[in-house]
Amino acid sequence: MSAPEITSLWSFIVIEELIRHGVDFFCISPGSRSTPLTVAVARNPKARWKMFADERSAGFFALGYGRATGRPAVLVCTSGTAVANYFPAVVEASMDLQPMIILSADRPFELLECGANQTIRQEGMFGSYTRWNMQLPLPSREVHLNALLSTLAYAVAKAVGSPAGPVHLNQPFREPLEPESFDLNDPWLEPMQEWLKTGNPSGLSAFPEHHPGAGTVTVVRETLAKAKQPLIIAGSMHSKEEGDAVRELARDLQVPLYADLSSGIRLSDGVQPWQLAFQSSGFTRHFRPDLVLHFGGHIIAKHPASALIEWNPEHYIVVRPHANRFSPDHNVTLSIEASLVHASASLKGSRTAVSGIKTESAEEFFRRAGEEIDAETLPLQPVTEISAARLTSRLITTEQLLFISNSMPVRDMDTYAFNGHHNGIRCGINRGVSGIDGILSTAAGFAEGYRKAATLIIGDIAFLHDLNALSLLSTLSFPLQIIVLNNNGGGIFSFLPVSEYSDIFETHFATPQNYSIHSAAETFGVDYACPETNSEFSEIYTAASASNRSTVIEVKGSRQENLQQHRALQARISALADHYLYR
Repeated sequence: MSAPEITSLWSFIVIEELIRHGVDFFCISPGSRSTPLTVAVARNPKARWKMFADERSAGFFALGYGRATGRPAVLVCTSGTAVANYFPAVVEASMDLQPMIILSADRPFELLECGANQTIRQEGMFGSYTRWNMQLPLPSREVHLNALLSTLAYAVAKAVGSPAGPVHLNQPFREPLEPESFDLNDPWLEPMQEWLKTGNPSGLSAFPEHHPGAGTVTVVRETLAKAKQPLIIAGSMHSKEEGDAVRELARDLQVPLYADLSSGIRLSDGVQPWQLAFQSSGFTRHFRPDLVLHFGGHIIAKHPASALIEWNPEHYIVVRPHANRFSPDHNVTLSIEASLVHASASLKGSRTAVSGIKTESAEEFFRRAGEEIDAETLPLQPVTEISAARLTSRLITTEQLLFISNSMPVRDMDTYAFNGHHNGIRCGINRGVSGIDGILSTAAGFAEGYRKAATLIIGDIAFLHDLNALSLLSTLSFPLQIIVLNNNGGGIFSFLPVSEYSDIFETHFATPQNYSIHSAAETFGVDYACPETNSEFSEIYTAASASNRSTVIEVKGSRQENLQQHRALQARISALADHYLYR
């Protein structure tokens, strides 16, 4: 068997084994050194793939796909800076525990650090941000192929294990790289005949869900029973089942539930938006939980973390499905590694006392606060960042997904969203490191993974940051409706103390970018609309949601007016909290 035949056979085995483990979606960027891998994907009838001109966009698309499916997409690229462009997406996947496999082609040993073109040190280049990385050998008859199968099986297991995350396999190839036919009856494959015949993977890994220990459950149940003012926090979660389990626990115990947008239950019917109450400093001074039970990971708003430091509750218990530390302010008193579903079920019925907050007063506060937000959405008023969030959360259906960009859009949706959807709305957010890069690509991968239409709300700077991802929209199986909040700059900086420094603020922080969103949409053949009023926005968004085409909906605004609108609304809601929640 010649060297080209060995390379082609080797690549076939790599791709086939990944597919047999259920990893069958490949994000491919064209390149020469990766030719054997690309050919193996293209000629495997079980493989699904999408081509990307930009590896950075491919990385974030794979992130969104993994977030939706719980299975890694495989990133395939050539050598050199191509693989380096995956780094931002790898970091986000690592920090937010999302599965991903990078399969990078590389130059052989003799070309490293000798001035050879397009050659860099790729092995281990993602450092601590991978769950595992492995330098694969050059394809050779001297390698036992069962070792290759075992390595691929372990790579998948590490990507989807606990905690899930990126895995990097670096595969060197020698030229020639062109595909050659190969003989599956070659003696080299004799130990793999069973693998070839059965179509089964070489080995599977089982990951049973952790049940909380009986002793730990007893302690937490007793602590819950004694608490005078408990609070449950639902942080970021990765499945609907987790969010539903925590919501049922809060309902069973009749304990206030602070549901972050990333929990997946913030928009659900019956889940009260406690984010509104936390805007009142008076509320956080008077509402002093002695026990906080936190499920999942990070939350978006800063107010609860600041309140926790002020409260210093006797018990701050965190439940996470993996062993990674979560205590940003180093004030957690008990950390439990367990399935959120099993942990929630084990704590039901542990409390009979009534929470310290009067139910009637809380319900009246939420009703009146909701009226204040709805007043921002009156039909003839100009559409704003606040009303766009409120209207989108009200008009979106359970048949659609919602993806939210970081910075102001995620904060507005977390705070001002409508919460009347019976089965909730599946939301996606890149909150691992909360960047604004790759948002369009991630949302596209999120929609492709779920195989459902999606709505993305994004700011103008984040939109510009990933503009070339608009080229993906025509290739998606389902449309993506993109609401661009254009205040000509970084709107969130207007809320920070640096905004007071007028000599540097506009040029060095707000950084307005005077580009045409309409022209960008036209360039990529995407439908475009620019509503002026809330009624126009509602009509356009409803029509776009019913279409099978993607649409860019631009909401134009002023950063200064947006700041004033937020502060005025927050003041009105804070006054309501002061009146109803601790009289």
